Amino acid sequence: MDENAHEIGRVLQKARKSRGFTQADIAPQLGVSRSTIAQIETGRRLLKADDLRRLAAFYGCSPSELLVPATPGHQKVDGVAEMFRTHPDLAEDQGPNSFARVCAMARALTELEVKLEIAAIAHPLPEYRTEHATTPWQAARHGYRVAEDERRRLALGEGPIRFVDELLMTLGVRCAKASLPKGIISMSIAQQDHGLLVVVDKGLSLEHRRFRYAHGLAHFLFGTEGPWRACSSGVAPDLAEVRADAFASSFLIPQHGLRRYVETLGKETLGRGAPTVLSVFSEGDGRNKIGESRRVDGRQRKGRDPLTMSDVLHAAHYYGTSPSVAAHRLRNLRVLTDRELDQLEAILQREIRSPITKELALPPALHEMDSLCSRLAALAASALHRGTIDVSRFNDLANFAGVCVTDRERLLAITSAHPKL
Repeated sequence: MDENAHEIGRVLQKARKSRGFTQADIAPQLGVSRSTIAQIETGRRLLKADDLRRLAAFYGCSPSELLVPATPGHQKVDGVAEMFRTHPDLAEDQGPNSFARVCAMARALTELEVKLEIAAIAHPLPEYRTEHATTPWQAARHGYRVAEDERRRLALGEGPIRFVDELLMTLGVRCAKASLPKGIISMSIAQQDHGLLVVVDKGLSLEHRRFRYAHGLAHFLFGTEGPWRACSSGVAPDLAEVRADAFASSFLIPQHGLRRYVETLGKETLGRGAPTVLSVFSEGDGRNKIGESRRVDGRQRKGRDPLTMSDVLHAAHYYGTSPSVAAHRLRNLRVLTDRELDQLEAILQREIRSPITKELALPPALHEMDSLCSRLAALAASALHRGTIDVSRFNDLANFAGVCVTDRERLLAITSAHPKL
């Protein structure tokens, strides 16, 4: 019997029992029989990487917690190599927009940050405790709450985030777009030589890419990412995905800011489900007088008209998300009813869209910085000035970052110690 498999099985069994689950409870989560779970826990069968992530998501912990701690006798597993073995089609494309090229850029950026001693002074990304969620409701509530905490930590207020990828870069999370295989919409990597990297499919709309960047940030914050994670379309989301989706929508569209924005459109934010009569209570004069309540009739109030498609599109444009994300956030705030949400979704799925959709489309130049390329180019110029790399290496990195030959002299000029202003 493989000793390593036996040790892994022992750890998995301990994790299951400590949470009060039986083998029969775990089997449906992996789509196998109870006897298969028994074979895994006794070391007679290995657990696949995808099954390990599903199990970690079900337990609400990091996949690394379910693995045997590294010892001198155990060889460290290369997470990226395992990723390419699981998804060999990721390495097939070697073009300028390939996933492999983005990974190479991330490694080059890590190398530069080490040379420039940036990595030594960088603030680590916080890790929020992953609550044990057994239902999508619990996972969603956790995602919403942590998004609010993270916005407060970053002092983002209640306004929109203009550059999502640039914000994440300041947190130590690299963002990039690449041509991903069919069915995969984003990839996340947490490896020492790559750093924290989120890659989204370049075929997605700008609004969708911004959402996926925030989605990837959530996995890192919750510590359930493991060495890598592939997010696929058309696959039933596990609890970790539900948590990350909830985080992304709340991180991009904060509820209090959305309420205030809707009010600027001339619509109230009490919601269609709110009562038509309010009760306003007064404590009285503070002595022996009993407080009184005043009923305020609101049946004829202004701004009680339902939101229109134009209102939803304006809110989506303001926060830089898709109309669907904005519509669901409004539904969660009870500003939209279920019936109105269904009607809006039906309109959005039609081939003929409202003309305002194109008019309010986000201009890429103002909402996406291509931060991985810009940071790589800037640090390469700084490294050349400091003498930590030579001209040949600088030109290699400039090619990686897409800086044309005619722009390199100006790049070096503006990053010199005494630029001519």
